[in-house]
Amino acid sequence: MKKILVTIILSLISTLSFADGHSNANGFAITLKVPASDVEKVEAMLVSHYNWMKETHPMTGDKKLNSYSIMKGPEWNNPADPSQGMTGNMYFVLNEFYENPSGFANHQELGSKWSKIQEFQTMLFTYVVGYAFPGTTIATID
Repeated sequence: MKKILVTIILSLISTLSFADGHSNANGFAITLKVPASDVEKVEAMLVSHYNWMKETHPMTGDKKLNSYSIMKGPEWNNPADPSQGMTGNMYFVLNEFYENPSGFANHQELGSKWSKIQEFQTMLFTYVVGYAFPGTTIATID
């Protein structure tokens, strides 16, 4: 049942990604807000994703992965006044950007075959607080 659900979700995401003029999408960014009790397991899953990306995604050619990053930082009670301390939650920002839309499409195809895709998507859907998906890169510094 889980495999069917994941397949449906991936199909929907893929369809939506290229609908309504989004055919130029070449990446995405997603922000997760994670309670302190779950930070270790989320970070481990993100590292697993990073390792899978390194092993499977082209770094040259038409489908090139131009940039991949995972950022981590604390949530402040009041960002304008650090003396008020932190909440204990951690933000993670995952960002991927490809040479062109065919690289982004390749990522979606490869992702559907990753052995940990169900676990990864469950994690994303549990903690997501914001995303640009599909996204179109508007500026980079090379």
